[in-house]
Amino acid sequence: MKRSLLLCLLSLATALPAVSALAATNPAGRHGVEPIQVKAQLYRAWLSGTTAADEKDSYPNAPSDRAAVSASRCGYVLGHPSASEFPAITRSVCAQ
Repeated sequence: MKRSLLLCLLSLATALPAVSALAATNPAGRHGVEPIQVKAQLYRAWLSGTTAADEKDSYPNAPSDRAAVSASRCGYVLGHPSASEFPAITRSVCAQ
């Protein structure tokens, strides 16, 4: 019994570096989406005024002030360049 337990612990100890190296090379989540991709999509939705919080009171119709919300957020981010984590997304959304 002790021998099998010792062998099991030894095999786990030798496999741990391989598992941690595999996790370091593949940082994607369970569904294969990188966390930075999710963050970028949420930032784009926030800039364009299409987050769930923006639409919670008007669902299923689009809120009537979506353009005003987007313009306000774009104005803030363009006025404070350090607030933009994704400058390319800011340029593409706020240029419209």
